[in-house]
Order: sequence, then C-alpha cells, then structure tokens
Amino acid sequence: MRSTLLHNRQDAQGNQWKPPAAEHESAMTALFQRVPLYVRAPTRIDLAGGWTDLIPFARENEGGVVNAAIDLHVYVCLTPVPDSCVSLYAVDLKEFFHPVGVSASLHGLNLPQAVLSRLRPNRGCHLVTWSDVPKGSGLGASGALGIALASLLSIFTQKRLLRHQIVDRAAVIEQETGIPCGKQDHYASLLGGINFLRCSGESVKATPIELTEEALKELQSSLLLVYTGESHFSGDILRNVVDAYQAGNRGTHDALKALRRIANEMKQMFQTRNLSDFGQLLDENWCFQKQLHPSINTERIDELFNIAKANGCSGGKVCGAGGGGCLVFHCEPDRIHDAKRVFSEVGAQVIPFHFDFQGLRTWSPQ
Repeated sequence: MRSTLLHNRQDAQGNQWKPPAAEHESAMTALFQRVPLYVRAPTRIDLAGGWTDLIPFARENEGGVVNAAIDLHVYVCLTPVPDSCVSLYAVDLKEFFHPVGVSASLHGLNLPQAVLSRLRPNRGCHLVTWSDVPKGSGLGASGALGIALASLLSIFTQKRLLRHQIVDRAAVIEQETGIPCGKQDHYASLLGGINFLRCSGESVKATPIELTEEALKELQSSLLLVYTGESHFSGDILRNVVDAYQAGNRGTHDALKALRRIANEMKQMFQTRNLSDFGQLLDENWCFQKQLHPSINTERIDELFNIAKANGCSGGKVCGAGGGGCLVFHCEPDRIHDAKRVFSEVGAQVIPFHFDFQGLRTWSPQ
C-alpha cells in the first residue's frame, strides 16, 4: 500500500499539494507577468546505482538508480522588470550573470549562465538563485538548479514544457557546458520521493518506491548525512570515468555493471519491506564506486568511514561523484547520537534532512 506520506503532500501552510493543472499554470503565467515567482527544487541522496545513468553506459547496458529527494533545496526567484535587461545573481557564487550570444558555445560556462543563455527570455527579468547545500556537496544541486531554472523560464516565456521536456532541456544544457551528466538528479528534483530510475540511453522511466509509514520512519531515523568539509568539482571526476569507460577499461565496465545490480537489489529490498540489508548494500555500492576512478576516494573520506564503522554504522557511501562532498551512512538507532558526536569532534558536519515528497514547487507571494 502506498505510504500516506506519498498521498498527503502539503505545503508550508498545510494545504494539500496537487500537481499543477494546465488551467492553474495558465493563471500563474498571467499573474507572473506582474509579480515575482519563486521555485524550489529538492536535492537528492543517490542510494544505489549512481553513475549508471551516464549516457554512454545507459545506451549500451541500461542503467538503474535508486535515489531519494531530500528537503535541502535549491531556490530561484524571478522578478519581471520594465526594460529588456536579463540578469541573474547567484548568491552561492557571489556572481552576476547575463546571457551570452544565441549561437555562442556554452562549454565552460557556469550552469546559471548557460541555462539563461539557452532559454533566454524575450522580456526583461532579474533572477536570484541560492541553495541550502554547500558547493560541491554531491547532492545533485546542479541538476536541481537546472530543473528550477528551466521550469521557471518556461512559465515566464509562456512556452509550457511537459515534465520530461523540462528534464531533457536542463540535462542537455548541463552537458553542453562540458559536464557529462545523466538525468537521475533532474528526476529526483522534479518528482520528489524515493524512486527507482531505469535508464535506457537518454530515456528514463521513474518508478516510485512505495514504503509504509513505519518503513519510511525506520529508514529516515537510521540515516546520517555527513559533509566532509571537502568540496569537489564533479565534472572532472565524471569525465575521468566516462573516458575510462569509452576507452574500454574492464575494471570500469565491471564496476558499473555491479552498481546497476546493486540498485536492482535495493529496489527489491524495498519491495519486501525488509531493510535489514540496507547498510550492507550501501557498503557494497561504495566498494564498486571506488573502483571507477582513484579520484573518487580521499584520505578524509577514508577517515570518516573508519569513524562510522567504529561507532555503529552498518554501511555507507559517498554521495554523487565523490572526491569530497557528502557521505550517507546507515546507523543503528541506539548508536546514532554517539556517531554524530564523534563526527562533530573531527570537524565533519552532520546535516539534518528529511525526505521530500513534493518535488518541484512553484509559487507566487500573491
């Protein structure tokens, strides 16, 4: 039976959340010509199978990913302005951006400028972006930002996109900047919840993982999200792995196939409602994730894994590409406070979070 958490999605005022109908979007678009509009997109924890959504592997082998959207969000505010100027201020980067020429290459551009350039509004506006997560966290913030900007600009320009079109547009733009990303981050931000994503080339089928209220609480209460204090640039690591795969590196091929297998096993575990093997699957995923490229692991990550294992954590993995960012651990409930204390003592930040079942959300102050 589908969890009540999946049915009873509410906004901050306690109102029942419903997917936007076409009539609602039309009314919002009309309102939006006069007042600011906000959008919020969740980030995600990739629990198993990350990397197998990358296009080269998914095209030849079919990838599988289990991920969970979380309530650490990326935000965008768009305000119409009376002139034709289009600008964006990224709070996290402390930087202003303007669109580049229509035919200009996006390679090497920051994502906000790239999206603004490809989805250039035909009227003046000012956008501001910010997020709840540190830069280079490994929580898919770039994908969330791409989804948020693509959705918001499609409303502002009155070019309504279907859900999969929003994902495709955001992913293609990110790839044009030189980041060989897949689409798991984008779908997590768009849909919310815990999902199994079957990736066939550039096509993705998302299947919600339906847990009982009790199982969701058990899972939520046993997870620790830990920031290493080390930022990373995922683009370099992604390119390293894609290059190794396309060069026919047997170790990379075998590791990716193992990650896909683990994602399928985790999906089956959730279907049986028995979470006893969850920590072990996280550990196994990390074992093969490390084999993709040496840059994925660091001394700091090893240090925190050793601390986790000595303080009641049954398993864990690096979020996203690795090389720093966040780690997720499965911990025995009666040891979780001890683990938090020890992580704090060594300068790692435990980040509170909950699962996000709303996905992409747009609203206006009026």
